[in-house]
Amino acid sequence: MKKLFKIAALLLFTAFITDIPLQNYAFASKTVKTLKVIKIFNDRDTGTASLTGKGENFFTDLKVNICFENNNPYEIFLEDGYSPYIETFDFGAEDKLLFCSSQTGGSGGYGNYRVYRIQTDSYKLLYDDKLNSNNSEFTAVFKPNGFIEILNNFSQHTLEIYVGYMDAEFYNQIFAPDGTVKGEPPFINDISFVSPALSSASGFYNLTAYRSVSAIAEVNRLGYIVQNLNFDGNSFYPAFTEFSIAF
Repeated sequence: MKKLFKIAALLLFTAFITDIPLQNYAFASKTVKTLKVIKIFNDRDTGTASLTGKGENFFTDLKVNICFENNNPYEIFLEDGYSPYIETFDFGAEDKLLFCSSQTGGSGGYGNYRVYRIQTDSYKLLYDDKLNSNNSEFTAVFKPNGFIEILNNFSQHTLEIYVGYMDAEFYNQIFAPDGTVKGEPPFINDISFVSPALSSASGFYNLTAYRSVSAIAEVNRLGYIVQNLNFDGNSFYPAFTEFSIAF
């Protein structure tokens, strides 16, 4: 009994000094669970992809176990998170690609999203939201009289949007009464959500990725840069980009 009390006390102390939810430690001690099993194909080979992890709500040690007939199995390690998910989608490649996701559970509604090409003895990462977020594709600046300008650094295309719909307490910190910009910058956040979406025109899936644009505080979201990403056989590229506003 004393030993159990000491272990519980140690977990409480560790969670306190690291600011990590205690439940994550408890979940990490759970046994490995099989969360989902799907069939996969590579040329004429048939196999299975099994998603496993430890936990109840928040899952740790997430990985996908790949096993093809007459081949040695191998593993793909994923990021910890809530609601882990795997499925294959037809993005127009020779074989369906494996989409993997989980949710961080933190503020801002961020998740972990990857797409893999699965082979009988190896795999290739084709998309990672973290890598895509770090490519500095967009920048933004405020313009006089309540406008924001978003620049695509690759294509050099710009888009001006009137942002007078934001709350007055934020607007007045960004724009002076005469319409000039006070100097507060906008922020283009990392990609927060990615989802496969079926294109009715092509019959194949693409990826739809969202990244928010905010100012002053995360709660002051001005809208989302939304990109539809098509697959060209080797990588995902933006087919079109738009700015979405939610009222």
